[in-house]
Amino acid sequence: MRSFITGIEGFAGHYLARLLRSQGQAVAGSYYDRSQTGDLPDGCDLHRLDLRDYAATAEVMAAARPDQIYHLAAQSSAARSFQQPKDTFDVNITGWINLLEAVRRAGGRPRIVLVSSCEVYGPVSAAAPITEAQGYDPISPYAASKVAQEVVALQYVRSYGMDLVIARPFPHVGPGQSTEFALPSFAQQIAAIANGGREAKLLVGNLQAKRDLSDVRDVAAAYQLLAERGRAGEAYNICSGTAITIEQALRRMMAMSGREIAIEVDPARLRKADVPVLWGDNAKLKAETGWAPEHTVDQGLRRLLDHWMSAVQ
Repeated sequence: MRSFITGIEGFAGHYLARLLRSQGQAVAGSYYDRSQTGDLPDGCDLHRLDLRDYAATAEVMAAARPDQIYHLAAQSSAARSFQQPKDTFDVNITGWINLLEAVRRAGGRPRIVLVSSCEVYGPVSAAAPITEAQGYDPISPYAASKVAQEVVALQYVRSYGMDLVIARPFPHVGPGQSTEFALPSFAQQIAAIANGGREAKLLVGNLQAKRDLSDVRDVAAAYQLLAERGRAGEAYNICSGTAITIEQALRRMMAMSGREIAIEVDPARLRKADVPVLWGDNAKLKAETGWAPEHTVDQGLRRLLDHWMSAVQ
């Protein structure tokens, strides 16, 4: 089995690459930031690639001819998308179309897993978890770009018979995620305070948002199972099925650190528009792939905090 991961140097890309290599698969991948590739597992065939360059993308796909493709490469920050909407759309939409065209023209029929986002749902009532039947209601350029990716994906399934499934991951935690996201930023700040490197005051954004959090290792496992068992043209939530506030997650990490830390809202960390609740239903994923989470949210938070505790020493 030959698998190709776009954005292999990213947060979930590292975990997926390790999982696939542990299963004995041949793994190749594309990266944009060379500095983030250092701790990828041995044996990965790496390609420097900007997916916005169609000719380069076509060359890589024609040479790789993978059996499975996991499309993780993206501008993945909703907050940054408000500052960089054009770049967000260029990377997430133009890059995706270039990849699809390159795969289509290379021949063969690889299974493709498009990693979309729960952000496509937008604001939804907190009365019940979100199922895949929920309609689109994007409130950020990032979310809109993911809706566009999904619509294009379905068009390629219907027009060209491409073997493609859509993953909608909810937020996931663990070492390796950029500190432009809330929980890694909190972990970094807690570690710096514990190490005596800064004032015992933690800067935060909106702590009342509720999020369905998973350990990143479980999310990577879901991607692999969707490649193996997901139905073409279908979307699948990847989530724990429970939701907590960002403040609850923060206070759990603070308790793990053994530190009492003051909390201060930083206006610069507040989004122009934020989804109050992202709480998912994972019944479809479980029923059709046999997936079940093997790690708790607290285990993911502990690993994230321990990573930063070691990093700042």
